[in-house]
Amino acid sequence: MSDKMMVTGYTADNHGYLKDTTIPINSHMPFTGNPSTSGMPVTVSAFYGMLYHFFNYLKNNDEVNDFFQGVYGIEFSKASLFRLLGQQGCEYVRFNFAIPDADEKISLLAHGLDINRKPIGYDALMEKAQTGKLWDGPGDPGAEERGNGGETNQPLEALFAALKASGHPFGAATPEDL
Repeated sequence: MSDKMMVTGYTADNHGYLKDTTIPINSHMPFTGNPSTSGMPVTVSAFYGMLYHFFNYLKNNDEVNDFFQGVYGIEFSKASLFRLLGQQGCEYVRFNFAIPDADEKISLLAHGLDINRKPIGYDALMEKAQTGKLWDGPGDPGAEERGNGGETNQPLEALFAALKASGHPFGAATPEDL
């Protein structure tokens, strides 16, 4: 069931930090359940500002940058997100950092949450944790999705190169600098 609401969202101040905006970003944003939201739309300035601060932080903290191993974004397919959101009672998606492979590159693991932010299939997850029987099979909630990719930043690098070429201060920290 979906209603319509007016959403304002976030823009960035001239330092790139988020601030509320009164400019409508999407005037007919659908929502379900509770009208208070987790996550809000952002403007282009907020998009660039948040990424600028992330890349600037990594540029100034080698040990943290080393941890990311060149992976600065994770993709989820529409099918993965629809599987999560299509679960009975799913109102939110939570992304947890994870290391799924022996190369120890960081990724994200997503799972659906109900209106109270409790994982979908929580009872089955708890039962498996309590018994120590974590094998795939009957009783698995099927609620988790692993993100893919993230090793290529070419589109993002091109956007930040253009920002740098335009002389905007947010172009001072880019993925290509890392």
